[in-house]
Order: sequence, then structure tokens, then C-alpha cells
Amino acid sequence: MIKVIFFTENGRGLAERIPDDKQMIDGRAGRTEANIEEAFSKKIPLVFVGAAGIAVRLIAPYIKDKTTDPAVICIDEKGKFVIPLLSGHIGGANELASRLASELGATAVITTATDVNHTFAVDVFAKNNGLGILNPSAIKNISSKVLNGEIVSVKSDSTYRLYQEDYKKYMRPVQGNDERPDIAIVGNDWLVSILNAAGIDPFMPLPERFTREELLLNAGISSRCLYLYEKNYTVGIGCRKLTGYDEIFPFLKDVMSHKNLCMACVDSIASIDIKKDEPGLLNLSAALGVPFNVYSAEELKGAEGNFKPSPFVESVVGVDNVCERAAALSAGHGSKKLVGKMQTERVTISVYEKGSR
Repeated sequence: MIKVIFFTENGRGLAERIPDDKQMIDGRAGRTEANIEEAFSKKIPLVFVGAAGIAVRLIAPYIKDKTTDPAVICIDEKGKFVIPLLSGHIGGANELASRLASELGATAVITTATDVNHTFAVDVFAKNNGLGILNPSAIKNISSKVLNGEIVSVKSDSTYRLYQEDYKKYMRPVQGNDERPDIAIVGNDWLVSILNAAGIDPFMPLPERFTREELLLNAGISSRCLYLYEKNYTVGIGCRKLTGYDEIFPFLKDVMSHKNLCMACVDSIASIDIKKDEPGLLNLSAALGVPFNVYSAEELKGAEGNFKPSPFVESVVGVDNVCERAAALSAGHGSKKLVGKMQTERVTISVYEKGSR
């Protein structure tokens, strides 16, 4: 779903031509700022139909971080040009703009340097491979090297499948233990250790980018190396109706800290589809900045693995286990159960690790 904001009748006409599932917002009717705020908090793509200057002024108070801001696009009301304004790579604005331009018969105006030079973009690489970015300010160092025709060195502490054909001409493994990498791909244990050293609680959502990067520098982390971390945990959750975020999150934090699993490595949360509008789960998804995946009872029944059954749960929702089955489905084929069903009076939680890529 995208939000489309227009300001004139011509703008409305163009907005109606956008084929995506959309919420249309008349900018003349008020609540524009409230809708923009919601888009930024929930990472909902924003499309403005009108002048780019208006869009820039409206979104300016909400811009925080290229790793968390949503895609923002501007289309002139004649439908000639589609311009990504914000989060071209990680938020997908460039891709969305190109698709909308094709559908509307318009021209996509892409300005990001790696795109116009048809070369490697490390933030796209991270997004496509399920990696988080610990210190986004170092992205410019990588882009500068690539644009200058240099090959970047990479160190990976895991069995991560790094060198896909698309990237071999841009990246190479570090040569020996003494070479300092341009990019380091790290796993859970390293991330927990370095966050602790920086005074950042590894079992809470990461603080905002600039606070985080300052703390990391104080802990001796190089500002030149770009640190990417694997987001490979899925959290399955079952809960009673109207269980609040303030009850769900502390329990999740306890589970993650007990197993020494970094909260930043959570890739998604999941539950049964009857919980798709549950405020506590929606708020958790927003707080962690991850998707909330839901599955029908029949889909959950099809999950592969051994699960702890509950006749009571089955009598209520039609499947004998929600949290483990949802986590397994969200993690995909080859996943591994890290935390079996744990529960309080109102919440059940399970954590799975995705299979090798």
C-alpha cells in the first residue's frame, strides 16, 4: 500500500491513474501532516502529485535516516516526470519511481550516482541480501571507491554467500588477517559484543543513527569500514486479544537476552491472520522496523517441523500452535528453531533462524 497526496483536481485525476493499492489524500482537506507522520513511522511509501518543493517542505520535519525513512516520490500533475526524493535505494523509491513511470507513460528522473553510472550500490546489496547497516555514514566511502573504479575488500565472519555473480567485479575477500576491510559482514555474537562495548543495549531496538554512530566511534569502531549485520531471526508471536505492546515487548526482550540474541538481527515478526490488526503487534512491528507477516490457520498447519501443541489454542483459532509455526513459515525453508515456545499468561513467543542463503 502507498499513500498518494494531491493538491488539485488535475492531481486527483493523475492519482487515480496510479494502479497500486493506495490511500488517496486530498492535501486541501487537512490531515496531510498526520498522514505523512504515519508514513514515516510505518515505512509506507509516499507519492506526492504536485511540485517537488511542496513535497520537500512537507516531509522535512520527519526525515531521520536513510536506513529507516520511507520511499518518497514526486510526480508532476501532468504525469511527465516521476522523481524519487528520498530513500531511493533502501526504501525502494528508485524502483517504485521506475515502475510508476512505466505504468503512467512518464519519465523516471533517477539521480543517485551509482544508478546513473550503472554500478554497484552497497545499500541495495544490503537490502537485497537481508543485511542491516550499522554505520550508514560509511556508505559514502564505499560508493566513492566504486565510482572511482576501485574494488572494495570484504570480510565476512559467517558462511554468508557473499560473492554472487552480480557483485564479483566490485568486491573481493580480504587478503590475510592484516588487511583492513572496506566492508565487514558480521553475525549476532560480534554485534552483541560491540554494542555492549559501545554502551548500547543489544536487546533493545538500535538507537537512531547519529546517536548510534557516535557511541560506536567512542567504542573504537572505525568510521571508514562499513559494518553490515545479518538480520536472520524471525519471531513468532501469539497473544490474547488487545494485549499491549508494553506487555509483549518486555517479554520478547527477556527471551532475546536470555538466549543472547541481538534485537537488531530480527528480520520479521509473524502471527496468525486473525491478529493482523492487533495494536500490540502492529506497534511492535513499528518499534523494531520490521515486517509483520500473518498466516491463515491452514497455512500454519502446513509448516514443517516439530511444534508444541495446545488443544486449547486449536479449539480457539483452528491450529495447535501459533508462535512456532508462524516463526517457521516466516523464516522459510531450511530454518532452525532457536527458541521453542515460551509463554506468559497472555503471550507466546518463538524465535527461528533463517536457513543459509
